[in-house]
This record gives sequence, structure tokens and C-alpha cells, in this order.
Amino acid sequence: MFIGAVLMYKIALFLSFRLSLVMKKYIHLFILILPLLFTACDEELPPQNNPENLFISSAASQYQYVSDSKPTQSSIDVFIVYKNLYDETLDDFASMKGTIKIEWLALPEERGAFNPVRTDQLTIDNLFHANGYSFSTNRLAIDPNDSIVLRYRWNLKTDDSTSLLWQVKYSTDHDCMVNANAQNDPGFRYVSAKQQFRVTASFTIYQRGGVVVTSPQQFSSCWIAPHYGERSPCNQPNPFNPCSIISTAQ
Repeated sequence: MFIGAVLMYKIALFLSFRLSLVMKKYIHLFILILPLLFTACDEELPPQNNPENLFISSAASQYQYVSDSKPTQSSIDVFIVYKNLYDETLDDFASMKGTIKIEWLALPEERGAFNPVRTDQLTIDNLFHANGYSFSTNRLAIDPNDSIVLRYRWNLKTDDSTSLLWQVKYSTDHDCMVNANAQNDPGFRYVSAKQQFRVTASFTIYQRGGVVVTSPQQFSSCWIAPHYGERSPCNQPNPFNPCSIISTAQ
């Protein structure tokens, strides 16, 4: 019995040694195959494209004029549009964080010695349109060729709180009588000259996505100087082409 046990032990030791040689011989092949095995397990997942290439971004502006406030209020809405270029629906948790920069492009000798730039943060509060956004779950789904839209309302003040309302030249609108001040003294309405601006933005839409950059885009706008109410109905500015009102002002 003792001799048989010794013989079985030697045979097991020999087989173990041979198996070790085989493993050493093929260990490099196993290492090469291992990543392929894990890849095969993820075949059902869509390809992970660079998030920066999934969207195209554009910008537009709209003039906002509140004629029934005292004094009247003027602002510019800047809309940033992000369109899904991917051929599948994008669906993930939203980030909604970024920045916007608006530059007044007036010449230095016209604008004076101040920095004509407005920079600000973009957040979920700027979300103007998104069909697939859930506030309860913070998930955002964007179908192919669908878009989300941000809106930033600019009060025409720069980073140092300089108001552009008092930095531009105005024309007199003789067809519109207004209350010029809080004492309701009569006067004419004034319309600014056309002003040029440039807007850029960077925004992270998804928590696991990259930053989407809106390339510099220019737009123009005009506005009405603050007053304390119209004395009779006046021609109202077109929000998408406010400078068209200049033709009535001299």
C-alpha cells in the first residue's frame, strides 16, 4: 500500500509539472485573447463616439422690449441651439453647465475706456426647450436631428456693470411721444444706432459627455431708450429685426 501511494504521488507531481509547462507555453496567447473575451461581452452596447462630435451648435438673438414698465425695459435674449447629429437617441443624466461670453464690437474711440464684455454661467435655469428632459430624474433624451435650446437674457450690462443703454448714440423718433421722466414731462422716443455683438459659449450637456463649443457668431441689435410710457400708441419694434424701427427715427 505504501509503495502504491508513493507511485501515485510521483505520477501526480509529474502531471502537475507538465501542466505548468503547458500554461507557461500558452500564457502569452491567453493574455492576447483575454481582452477579446471582454469585448465580446459588450457587443450589444452602441459605439462610444466622441461627445464633442455629436452636436452642432448655433446662436441667435431676439430683442425684448417691455413698454408698460416704468421706466421701460430693454434686453436681448441670446438663444444657443444644440442639435443631435448622431443617428441614435442620446439618453443620459444631464449636466447642464457652461459659460457664455458676449462682446460689444464698437470701436474703442466710440465705446470709451471700459471692458465691453459680458461673461456669465449657463445652468439648467437657462434651459428653454428640451422635449426629452425629465426634471424628476434629471435625464435628458435627444432624438436624432432634435435639439435643445438655451436662453440667456442679457440686460445690456458688462462685467463691470456698465450699462450700454448710456454708451450709444440715439436718433429721435418724432412719430412717438412719450413721458420722458417720472414727472411725466412730454418728450420724444429715442432709438439707438445699430450695434454689433459677438457671442461664444461652451456647454456640457451630459454628465459623461464632453464640452460643446459654440463658435463665435455675430449679431446686431438696436433698442429704445428708457422712458416712462407712451402718450399714444407707437410703432413697436420687431423682436427679430429691432433696427427696422430706425427708419421712423431721424
